[in-house]
Amino acid sequence: MKKSLVFIIGFLVFLTAVFIVLGLLFDKEENEKQAGLTDIYDVSSEGSIAYVVYEKGQANLYLDGQKQSIVQLSVEKSIVDVEFSKDDKYLAFAVSDKDLEKNNNTDIHIIQLDSLEDQLVYSIDALITELAFDPKDSERLFYLQAGTFTNYSPIAAKYPHGFDVYSYHLGEQTHTQHTDLKKYSMASLQVSSDDELVYVQMDDDEGTQSAEEAFSTNQRIFEIPLDDPNEKSVVSSSEKAEDIFDFIVLPERQEFIYQAVAGTGENGIYEYELFTFNWKTNKTEQLTTLKESVSKPVRGSDDKIYFMVDREFGSRTPDYHLFRIDVAGKKLEEIPLDY
Repeated sequence: MKKSLVFIIGFLVFLTAVFIVLGLLFDKEENEKQAGLTDIYDVSSEGSIAYVVYEKGQANLYLDGQKQSIVQLSVEKSIVDVEFSKDDKYLAFAVSDKDLEKNNNTDIHIIQLDSLEDQLVYSIDALITELAFDPKDSERLFYLQAGTFTNYSPIAAKYPHGFDVYSYHLGEQTHTQHTDLKKYSMASLQVSSDDELVYVQMDDDEGTQSAEEAFSTNQRIFEIPLDDPNEKSVVSSSEKAEDIFDFIVLPERQEFIYQAVAGTGENGIYEYELFTFNWKTNKTEQLTTLKESVSKPVRGSDDKIYFMVDREFGSRTPDYHLFRIDVAGKKLEEIPLDY
């Protein structure tokens, strides 16, 4: 009897080890299948483009004009955002594990653009999802950090939640938490070039009392003064009912350019386009009419609006292409990227 029990326990341990090994091999194979251009990119004030491409599952950071990638990660890691400083001194990028169930750690790297030297400047046991340099101080890097990685429903997938705005000063090596909102979601971080304030996209759920009320709220653009974050306010259109996603600010035009659903295609998949909203005239206009998935607007040095188009939106294998257009919605052109 004792020998049988020992045999059963040993067999179960063996099976457990086999399944663990098979799981690791499966995860590695899945990771190695990743390939192609991603929607992680930025455009510098001098017109350089940094972009992330997966090759056999490895994240590669490219800088146009360089023959090879300037950074290559292991198959277990991903680059979640890249950002140029406004004086073109730095290129920052954030790295996290692909398997967030096992590891929520994030590393922030800074590349000196004159030497392409890569330096790890900050590592934290939390998820950082976006970076944004302060246009007024290239030593100050803002970021969005999630407090938890969980599912708010047993049938929902796990995602980062509990967001707030932070910054890290490269020279002083100091951190500052600017908000204490613990928002369910927060994205598209933009830092004002004139004032001590930031813009973010998040749910307009102030005053909601129930999950049903929160579910019916819309995602808006908020302005958050850094000296008094509780005085945050909605600055996107109060008349439009659609959710706003990625956006950028054009202060001299008193406009936001943002991504929103424009309609539904014949296949039943949402079509995302770019729109402009002028906060002085309260006027909204559609900027793109590609009838695909347009996202991630970035303002270039040529005052053109760069953005990504996913021609396989809704599938498991996105097909990203970089485009640009002028602010009048004309002169659309695709930007070829070498990799």
